[in-house]
Amino acid sequence: MKQRLLNFAMVLLMATTSILTAEAQKTMDVSTFTRIDNDLMARVTKPVRDHDEGKLCALIRVVTNLTDLEVRADALGIVQQEKHAGELWLYVPYGARSLSFSHEGYFPLLYQYAESIEEGTVYELRLASFDSNTDAMAQNTNIQLFVLTHQPDEAKVFIDDMEMPSENGVFASMMSKGEHSYKVIADYYEETEGSFTLEDQPVRETVTLNPLFGTFQLFTLPENDFNISVNGERVGVSPYKSGRMDPGSYRIHIEKEKYYPVDTLIRLREGENINLTCKLTSFSDSLFYNRELGGKKLSFGVNASYLIPFVSSSASGSFAGSPANYSLGDSRENVNYSAQSGFSVGVMADYKLYKNFYLIAGVNFAQIKYTNKFTEPFKDRVVRSFEREVYVGDCTNNYEEKYTHSMIEVPVLLSYRFVITKTGSLHLNLGPYISFGLSAKMKLNGSSEYNAQGYLLLPDNTIDYSKSLGTFIGSDHVTADLDLFSQNMGYQRISEGGSSIATKSEWKDSFKDSPFSKLNYGLKVGAAYEMRGFQLGIYFNYQISNMANKDFWESTRIPLFNQTGQNAISGYKHRLNSLEIKLGYMFRY
Repeated sequence: MKQRLLNFAMVLLMATTSILTAEAQKTMDVSTFTRIDNDLMARVTKPVRDHDEGKLCALIRVVTNLTDLEVRADALGIVQQEKHAGELWLYVPYGARSLSFSHEGYFPLLYQYAESIEEGTVYELRLASFDSNTDAMAQNTNIQLFVLTHQPDEAKVFIDDMEMPSENGVFASMMSKGEHSYKVIADYYEETEGSFTLEDQPVRETVTLNPLFGTFQLFTLPENDFNISVNGERVGVSPYKSGRMDPGSYRIHIEKEKYYPVDTLIRLREGENINLTCKLTSFSDSLFYNRELGGKKLSFGVNASYLIPFVSSSASGSFAGSPANYSLGDSRENVNYSAQSGFSVGVMADYKLYKNFYLIAGVNFAQIKYTNKFTEPFKDRVVRSFEREVYVGDCTNNYEEKYTHSMIEVPVLLSYRFVITKTGSLHLNLGPYISFGLSAKMKLNGSSEYNAQGYLLLPDNTIDYSKSLGTFIGSDHVTADLDLFSQNMGYQRISEGGSSIATKSEWKDSFKDSPFSKLNYGLKVGAAYEMRGFQLGIYFNYQISNMANKDFWESTRIPLFNQTGQNAISGYKHRLNSLEIKLGYMFRY
């Protein structure tokens, strides 16, 4: 603002000086402008044709005692100019409208023809001159003073479509009285047009063009002479003042030997001048202090991860089993999760809190898969009973459980960044996450193979082992597709063996609660390395919440072999932890 006021004051001073100087100069005026019809010079004796249409030019004979007179014409121009004794001959195209005259020691004159200029016609223009402070000037009523002050100084001034010279941002001229127009133009500025009327008093106009560009100045600390690049092109050293630049965004890169480089982004608007001071850090400064990551304050990105799950199950009792009750009731029923894998994809936002402290928030879709197998045999068990017959023997079990968990995960992490190289930085990230389960599927498939001897069942429900009733060989095939977020579950069993025909049966039950809860939370900790927006990181996700619901695990669970409600698991805990290898990209620059 102060600079603009100073510029305006300087322009005003120059305009005032120009006017005062003009009043001390001599003045020119057109005393007569006459058409000479009997002069055939332009049509017969010495005709000149214009360059565009090939038509005859008009001849204007300027009668004057001034030598070295400078003449300008309007947009149609002067086709040919000749000097004669006491006269200056000007050949102009028909339709021309005005002339301007200037001479050292005289005030410039802009004259509009009193009549239309016709083809091949001769006109006489008598140019008179006198001191501006004489009575002749006071009596003159044909001309008047016009002063135009303009910013910027280098702008071009057009009066009645004729380009006129100006000096130091001021145009001043004596002009024919009447209506006139002006136009002021300059590169990188908005054009301005206007009109004015000259009568008995001088007219003064001030025009300030609106810039269509922006500029910026860059200063560096702790010293100067840092190399400055704009959009990848070297432009100079600090302190640096730009030229006129189109409005828009520009990437500024600052570098110097033995200093860590800095990248920043500026946005220039029309007429704006940005002053920017950047402090750079030398290599001798601490790795943990005063080195900031460049780019946007708020950035968005995408990521994809490979998950290596570590499924954890524990209990306060003698064993930790699966949702299926295999009726052993001891450590032989312990789960052994394997074939674990998973992935996640998502979006994230990265917000700069202070210097190199950032906040990361995201939304991810994650899927985890794992399996559990049960292969323990039963010995000397009742495997079949028919009225008063029971069959006691061995059972070989072979069951597989396949789990698929899908969820939405929302992490919120605090991040600190160490700037390692010109384009690389190390990130340490820590924070909580919450997850909402979309589905928890368990596909159960397996069979039990029986080899048993038949015995008589006595009325008191005791078995008479004294005589065998024969051998029984058979099997049970069980399949189930279970939703572990549901309270309602069941399975299908196909039994075959002996002389009986294979039978198909279904079991369904409703529990007090589902095996697992959908809403869980945990802690995410990890590190990532970023280069030019690309990130590669490794994280560990520790689930703090217990996703197992007590009312399911301490009931019968899913009783594949035992319908009596035995073998409940007390204090059961189930957690989905994982190691995560993440690849991402931040739209930071």
